[in-house]
Amino acid sequence: MALSASMTTISVEKACQVIREAIHSGQYPGGSWIRETAVAQMAEVSRTSVRQALNVLAAEGYVELHPNRGAMVVDWTEENLLQVFDVRAMLEAYACELAAMHRTDAELGALQHEADLFSRLVAPADGQDSRLIAESNNRLHRLILAACRNPRLASLLVAVVQVPMVKQTFAKYDHAALQRSAYQHQDLVAAIRARDGAWARAAMAGHILSAKNVIFGSAAQVAPAVPEALSTVGRGRRAAN
Repeated sequence: MALSASMTTISVEKACQVIREAIHSGQYPGGSWIRETAVAQMAEVSRTSVRQALNVLAAEGYVELHPNRGAMVVDWTEENLLQVFDVRAMLEAYACELAAMHRTDAELGALQHEADLFSRLVAPADGQDSRLIAESNNRLHRLILAACRNPRLASLLVAVVQVPMVKQTFAKYDHAALQRSAYQHQDLVAAIRARDGAWARAAMAGHILSAKNVIFGSAAQVAPAVPEALSTVGRGRRAAN
């Protein structure tokens, strides 16, 4: 029984991975329907595993389930993505505050290593590898989530953070914006190193809002993403520096 359950879990994850990659590559664009038979053939798993995988992906925000019709890939409009960044700014800022209080020396070392790697990757004015840059960025954010010691918060953020990656957001970053992001990563690590929760929270909120403005420009000003108290803390920290 245990072996059977393990094999089922592997099959479901395999189907999830096939569908995620198809969405990321554009094979399944927003608004398209996912056919269970086609996925079962691609992943070489049963349709039951595909159905379970679609439930997982619905929870992650990749698809919407429609009774008697199937699963549709979420079409992330600009307005929806703006809302995602608003949620990230609040939740990730809190996670970073917790990480500053609970991180271990080993976790701090891993964060510094990743921030340094990101800085090296974005240093060239041309010839940058956007895939490696995105992977390094994602690792740093995951390390912060792991250090926050709040599994419920981390699980909420995993679903939220994955959505913008469908849009390959780093494609809109010029060299100056990448350099700014690298400086912000170093600031995040410095705040976590100092165990200064208020600084860490403000630094992460500023980092997410900066990304939001790079990607969406003037549209990012539609609504404030974080409470005024956080903005005040961030301004005070910058003034102090």
